[in-house]
Amino acid sequence: MSLKILLVSNMYPSEQFPSFGVFVKNTEAILTAEGFTVDKAVVQKTVSKSKKLSAYMGHYANVVRRGMTGKYDAIYVHYAAHNAFPLLLLKKLKPSVRIVTNVHGSDVVPEVASQEKFQPYVKKLLQQSTLIITPSNYYKQLVHEKYGVTTPIEIFPSGGVNSSVFYPNPEERELQLEQLGLNSDMRYFGYVGRMDVGKGWDHLLKGFSAFLERNPAEKDKTHLIMVGSGKDDAAFFKMKSDLGLDDVVHHFPLMKHQDLAAIYNIIELFIFPTTRKGESLGLVGLEAMACGTPILASRIGGILDYVQDGTNSWLFEAGEWEDLVKQLELYNRLTMEEKQQIAEAAYETAQNYDQGKIQSKLSAIFHELELIK
Repeated sequence: MSLKILLVSNMYPSEQFPSFGVFVKNTEAILTAEGFTVDKAVVQKTVSKSKKLSAYMGHYANVVRRGMTGKYDAIYVHYAAHNAFPLLLLKKLKPSVRIVTNVHGSDVVPEVASQEKFQPYVKKLLQQSTLIITPSNYYKQLVHEKYGVTTPIEIFPSGGVNSSVFYPNPEERELQLEQLGLNSDMRYFGYVGRMDVGKGWDHLLKGFSAFLERNPAEKDKTHLIMVGSGKDDAAFFKMKSDLGLDDVVHHFPLMKHQDLAAIYNIIELFIFPTTRKGESLGLVGLEAMACGTPILASRIGGILDYVQDGTNSWLFEAGEWEDLVKQLELYNRLTMEEKQQIAEAAYETAQNYDQGKIQSKLSAIFHELELIK
């Protein structure tokens, strides 16, 4: 008989926000494909504060109600910080419930002061969980060091990479450039991420501006594509304008995965400038690599689980835009053969994270619950 799981998350994709918590949906698909019965108690993104409050209140009540009555073998939660309250209440009301907590990003490393208040609840939830899942070795160590929990910890890389979406597609490149209104004679570097604190979009703009200033000929042949939106949108557009980059930095709002795959295939180099110590894996980097595009990434967090500097991609010091410029200049000096060799190694690395290859790992983790007392 298959295990029955209640998937709990305050992030889940919708038609309006297709990338919001998409890896939660990916893990749901994996569990279903592996024969588990999966029900959901999730929240989709809303821009209205009043609607957000109402959604969370309903979500919390739904988690407790379904946890009490659903006869689930496990409650599988993504994002400990925002879901700890109803789960701790559920555990108090029904001590036999088995909670599997998948921790990400700001769960363990708060990005802003307002997130610190969740930390006591995160620690308590991790202590009371039957099993903890982290996306990388880096993050597993972080959880051990910060909370000192004795709960078993397993590693599963955030749903993995969907190779039916993210794959090399050079045949479609010209059409994709045309559809996006981009110049086929230009080469492009790229960024995909929210315009939010810790994402490093500001360091990228400063670094790219300095790169063009020090290498004037690049302005006529190298442009930057930046995909994403967030709380810092206004600051992003102002900095882009102030640095004189409006003609060379092409911005697109949030995109569906199929459209992101087109971006990864268009660009020659993906730049991943995060400064977040809570960067628990960095799935966008792996998705770019799966399209055969190497990355230049911050030397931080879960990125270090899969990037070997100079072998399958490159690294620069997190938050140091001067080092970013240096690495871009070093990249520029590489031969086509050297770049191609790195690109091929990047692609091979990403195959280790292919959703089809890793889904049995998640299945095995949940079957381990039967062995944990």
